[in-house]
Amino acid sequence: MPGPLAAVRVLDLTTRVAGPTATRMLADQGAEAIKIEPPSNDLMRHFRNGRNGMSAFFLSCNRNKRSLAVDRKAAEGLAIIRKLIATADVLVHNFRPGAAERIGLGEDAVHRIRDDLVYVSIRGFGDRGPYANQRAYDPVIQALSGLGEIQTDRDTGRPKMVRTIIADKTTVLTAAQAITAALFARERSGQGQHVWIAMLDAMIAYLWPEAMPNLTFVGEERDPSEGESGPQSKKAPPSGSRASSGDSPGSAGSVEPRPSAARVKADYQERVGAAGVPSAGAQPARV
Repeated sequence: MPGPLAAVRVLDLTTRVAGPTATRMLADQGAEAIKIEPPSNDLMRHFRNGRNGMSAFFLSCNRNKRSLAVDRKAAEGLAIIRKLIATADVLVHNFRPGAAERIGLGEDAVHRIRDDLVYVSIRGFGDRGPYANQRAYDPVIQALSGLGEIQTDRDTGRPKMVRTIIADKTTVLTAAQAITAALFARERSGQGQHVWIAMLDAMIAYLWPEAMPNLTFVGEERDPSEGESGPQSKKAPPSGSRASSGDSPGSAGSVEPRPSAARVKADYQERVGAAGVPSAGAQPARV
């Protein structure tokens, strides 16, 4: 039995995690996904453990797809991609702002080829703002979204990371849902559209209901860590409170001063750097 997205063709120009896994979800639901890779192959093919030239990581993010090696910077390669665009329903990329336009694959150029195509841009921080051109890594998104502080250790007052790439995976689900919604809208209107997805936006939206209620009402904002699931929540013991015997500083009920949000953020960013998160030139971005 064909999947619900049978007859939908997805052109996947993404790499790393969020984009490939979002298009893989569409492929799992029956879409024909065509992954466009450079002649040197997607770097994730050779990431850690692998077999027959493909890593487990790559296979998990790219199963059920066809693959085509194309040099999109060459005129011949670009011509091939344009022919595919004419037959596609969805195009997904995770280029930095301005990169798609420079190689002739910006929204306007693509919609001149097929005006009802769903054009999707997945980025770390969106296409505007001071971080727009920065590489996005999952630990950085966890820190900037506030997730690290929400996970603060109650004993030490230090933020903690979730030990999985939760920001990438949240972006995957957000992107896949947005793409199917855009396809449904096209069925009604006959029109394509541009879908923008930012990892930081997706992570903040994921956290909001129970983790950031104190930022919901304008004029009544309070420290998010005092929210429903923060370390100072009424549902959890105060930061620094821990049971012990005697009159030592760690006796039950004692509360150590909690560091300010600014200090926590600065400290967390220092720890991320010390942990060896690559600089912009050290490793390709995970977006």
